[in-house]
Amino acid sequence: MIQLAVLSLSLLTVMSGAAVAPALAEIIAFFPNSPALLGKMILTTPALTIIPVSLLTGFLSSRVSRKKLLYSGIFFYIIGGAGGGTVGSIPLLLAMRAVLGVGVGILMPLATGIIADLYSGTEKTRIMGFSSASTNLGAIIATLLSGILASLHWRAAFSIYLLGLPVLFLVFAFIPEHHPVTKENDSPRTDQAAGNLARYGLWGAGMFFVMAAFYTIPVNIALYIVDNGLGDSRMAGLAMALMTASSFVTGLGFGRIYTFFGRWLPAMSLAAFSISFFCLSAFPSRVPMMGSLVLNGIGFGILVPLIMNGVTQKTGRASGTAGTSVVTCFLFAGQFASPVLTEKAAALTIGSGIQNIFLMLFFFIGAAALLAAISIPFTRKSQRRSHEK
Repeated sequence: MIQLAVLSLSLLTVMSGAAVAPALAEIIAFFPNSPALLGKMILTTPALTIIPVSLLTGFLSSRVSRKKLLYSGIFFYIIGGAGGGTVGSIPLLLAMRAVLGVGVGILMPLATGIIADLYSGTEKTRIMGFSSASTNLGAIIATLLSGILASLHWRAAFSIYLLGLPVLFLVFAFIPEHHPVTKENDSPRTDQAAGNLARYGLWGAGMFFVMAAFYTIPVNIALYIVDNGLGDSRMAGLAMALMTASSFVTGLGFGRIYTFFGRWLPAMSLAAFSISFFCLSAFPSRVPMMGSLVLNGIGFGILVPLIMNGVTQKTGRASGTAGTSVVTCFLFAGQFASPVLTEKAAALTIGSGIQNIFLMLFFFIGAAALLAAISIPFTRKSQRRSHEK
């Protein structure tokens, strides 16, 4: 039951901002005097508070009771999430989304850090995959319900954040209390700490670009569907649920996938990610869209646990929460930057418009996949040298 409680935290994390994505078109239409870009920031604003709060959580995790942090995170998650459906203007809605971000900024580093602290080796890789699957299961539930509720009224879509209530019960009942004890000899050496920080930064940069690319889907999918005459908010909810369902299934099998493909996994997952964006750009109709989103979900379902597994490879006495707090900052920075960064990049390189954003990402991620494939022989050589030493 402890494992169930730990994994339940992942239900609330990565896709929390995108949970109301199917309602985005209705929200923008309800506030016609607000710019469309400001409306899109409903999905990305949580990142503004997630970034500093997640860093603070990494600091507090070695000084404050784990359960106290979890209770605080779930409280802010419920208040900021469900409260978004009660406001009367976009600025107030964005303020509530910032409160939601405080909750997620506390919960996400802990959700992954607890796994890194409790498990190791193959078991940790397997649980990381389960954590990714749990995140996507939460997104499936949230986006399906959000699409249905948004067809009644966009305000109703925000009630999905009440999912935090059963998670609160699981934390209370099954997660053991943990009171950190700080010892002088537990503090890492300066050179070791600097090396850990540099390693966290490299993994974080990778997470930033993955999330900046991936988040173009929840930010744009409702408008993409409406613009191409493919349906309404219910279709957007179904499309998002299908994408996250493929990530869910991939996460469940991540441990075996990681073992089977080994060093080829980064290149293969990036290639799948790239192709999905090309198909969305080139074939704007229902069946190709659904197939593209499945492929996108597979790529995303591999890349996130791959990065999290890498950053939690412990060095010395480094805590799992320390690394995940840094990567969490990059993750949500990528989410927040996604609308502006991808729109500007597409306008400068290919042209404006949602389909051009997807086409630009196809070229960019495809180049990254090619570089990852080319680097495989060099990775093998460096690993051989380290074993010889």
